[in-house]
Amino acid sequence: MQPGGDGWASTIRVRLLHAAVRKRIVKLAKDRPEYYSVEKFGIPINDLDAIATIAVFSSSLIWMSFPRQGIFMRKQETDDYVALWRYVAYVIGCPDQYFETTSKAKAMMESLFYNEGMLVTVFVAAQLSLTIVAVRPNEMGALLANNIIKSIENEPPTYESSDMLSASARWLNGNQLSDALNIPRPGLYYWVLMAGQCIFLAGMSYVYRSVPSWDKKKVASLKKILWMIVVESKWGLNNKYATFDFQYVPEYSTLTELHAGKGPQVQRSRVEMRNLKAFFGGVAILAVVSWCGWKITSGIAHLGMKLLW
Repeated sequence: MQPGGDGWASTIRVRLLHAAVRKRIVKLAKDRPEYYSVEKFGIPINDLDAIATIAVFSSSLIWMSFPRQGIFMRKQETDDYVALWRYVAYVIGCPDQYFETTSKAKAMMESLFYNEGMLVTVFVAAQLSLTIVAVRPNEMGALLANNIIKSIENEPPTYESSDMLSASARWLNGNQLSDALNIPRPGLYYWVLMAGQCIFLAGMSYVYRSVPSWDKKKVASLKKILWMIVVESKWGLNNKYATFDFQYVPEYSTLTELHAGKGPQVQRSRVEMRNLKAFFGGVAILAVVSWCGWKITSGIAHLGMKLLW
């Protein structure tokens, strides 16, 4: 995201969008004080909101989401990732001093957990897609979390089911918080799929990371795939620049409601089938390793007994 580049320009557009929403909400609150209390909640889309958003996209992935999938970043990777989001914070107009070091970034995340409510990470069960939302575990938080799931179920390119997305959310956030947010409890089958997903993603991460040339090829390949999915595909930007127009203009009547899902899967999810194959592959490898370990241990024990006698 070079200064003056496309990414930089998009970030500035988002910053202007925040300003427009902030101005709109403050105007509505001035005309009708019960709509929003600036005295109680502060200026909407304020610095703390921006800090929390940066923390969710950086710190919570490093120290929560990835470890819960069996992925642990190296120190240099952690430093680089925090530095990337520190620059995003700078461009977006967010106070970036809280992300000067990894220790500061982690401390900010933990402070937000303690003082501002939990941060909920909803992981879209695909190698290429990650959706995160910061909410409190209350009624409005439950609406937001469930609407996130309903908005992306059965959607391209992964066509994942609502049960798979619910299993993803519960895997990363735990059942206690997920129950507080009224996230549905999926069946055992979808827990197996999530286990398979973790086996696949962790395996891919560690294998490619262990060979620098493979890692470079993987990064180059992902860049092309992400560009195709996000920019070129008909379900993405369809080769058009994002202008960040208002989808929902703040109005007195604009309320967040629980929306209905899209119903049964209309297309089989290749990601879910991949996860199932990865789970059984992992189980098979574990069985072979365990059998080999047992044979080796038995052979050593048998040899030891012979030497003793």
